[in-house]
Amino acid sequence: MYPYNKKPYQFIKPDIQPLYLHGSTMAKNEASTIEVKLFVDKEKKKVLFAESDREFVDVLFGFLTMPLGTIARLLGKQSQMGCLDELYKSVEDLNSEYFQTKACKAMLLKPLNAASSHCCRLKINIDDTNPRAVYVCKDTNCSARGDCAFSSVPDTICKCGKVMDYAGDRPEDVAKSAAGSEIGVFVNGRQKFITTDNLQVAPASTSLMLSLCQKFGVQDPADLEQSILQLTSEKITSLLKRSLTSNQPLTGLHFDVPISPDDATVCMIPENLCPEQVNETEEKLGNVKIKILQTKINSTVLYAEVGHDFVDLVFGLLSVPLGSITKTFGKRLSKGCIDNLYRSISGSAEGCMGPGYQRLLLAPELAPFFGSVGSKILQVVESAPKKISINSCFTCFKVGGFSNLGGCREVYRGTYAYCFNTPKTAEICELLDPKSSGAKSGNSDAYVKQAPHSFMVTDDLRVRPLSLDGTLRVVSEAKMQMKELVEKEVTLTRFQVMELQRAALMNRDALSSVLLPPKKKKNLKHLRY
Repeated sequence: MYPYNKKPYQFIKPDIQPLYLHGSTMAKNEASTIEVKLFVDKEKKKVLFAESDREFVDVLFGFLTMPLGTIARLLGKQSQMGCLDELYKSVEDLNSEYFQTKACKAMLLKPLNAASSHCCRLKINIDDTNPRAVYVCKDTNCSARGDCAFSSVPDTICKCGKVMDYAGDRPEDVAKSAAGSEIGVFVNGRQKFITTDNLQVAPASTSLMLSLCQKFGVQDPADLEQSILQLTSEKITSLLKRSLTSNQPLTGLHFDVPISPDDATVCMIPENLCPEQVNETEEKLGNVKIKILQTKINSTVLYAEVGHDFVDLVFGLLSVPLGSITKTFGKRLSKGCIDNLYRSISGSAEGCMGPGYQRLLLAPELAPFFGSVGSKILQVVESAPKKISINSCFTCFKVGGFSNLGGCREVYRGTYAYCFNTPKTAEICELLDPKSSGAKSGNSDAYVKQAPHSFMVTDDLRVRPLSLDGTLRVVSEAKMQMKELVEKEVTLTRFQVMELQRAALMNRDALSSVLLPPKKKKNLKHLRY
């Protein structure tokens, strides 16, 4: 029993820290392993296929729900997905003043997974962001207290203008956590699964085994070596990277094959998707105009001078789930095999999951308020904002967080000891848009502040504020003479933006691959072989 005190809300404030991590998940992952049986061709030193329980398949399918920004961060900005790492570094280095709010920068560096309520039940979840974190305005006299607003993103600004503070993690959904033994995260049943080296997934069966042996020329089962691979969180992270860059991720993981440097170049862009297909009468994307500095012979784009609208187009990629990108671009996306994994969902593994999970993986959604103009062009939708219920008044929740809700109803000698507010029934809290700055609502589609700022975007999509020093340095590093360069103004079409988004994830010279005449790129065809 607390000592009697007539001063309302006199709680002992718990020692809580504003973490953006899921500590319990991290602890669980450190101790957990997933066992996979590999069938290896000893002579060729190649994994032909793997047999596993559904836990491994669930982890693989979970890759598709991860935002690209999360992937870049987990892989230490060495994802080797074209310009993705440079985009992520650009957000890190750009001053918060260029964003609508400080929270916008946090949203791009640690984007939330809209399917986190499912992924948190994975036996090993390598995504360490914490979607259950709750931030509220701690001012008990807040002018916006009637709104009962909270956020899942640090540095979100309350409608009263104050920065929200960490109030704890909302409780997990016990009903989902206590699922029956026949129900997995994405796939159901207790059958075994076969996963090929290039990540095609299917339920194990005799016919599949015979088909694979025939495909790989296995005459005698004794020729196959069976090896048990214990997958840790670290190895699953490595498998994710290999699946983005290789068609043999299991072989690479088992034999610890070094991941080759990113050799993606403009010549990897398929010919049938070059800008020559652009319809000159195609509708332009609003006023997204950029100025490019390129060589007169159309060989290279050094950089583009752009406004906030273009920067939002490319920064918005960081919040888009990998599965949504794969849905749009498929095999045109990368040299990895994520598209095989994606196609398994509606193909060979279709009968192993409920229709709700199938839809979730085939068209992963953005977390609430994480949309942008770029994600709309890719036709990726946001999930609906969620509400939370607290069994106390909102003022007591502001003071004590989740750990002291009972104090709201604490009775001493026939009267409430700490809180005299009514009602004391559960309050419903609304999710606040982190892109809004206080009472002034921001542009829900924009991360970058809509101000007359100019940015310099290099060919590999490194974004910096435009400066004379920066522009001269780029020209100098390119070893170009001023007389060799020309400036051109371009108004981007929808097709060009989508090609730029794809090129950003495929090669390191995204601007040149999309904005230069295709006849110049055809001279590089011989490099593809």
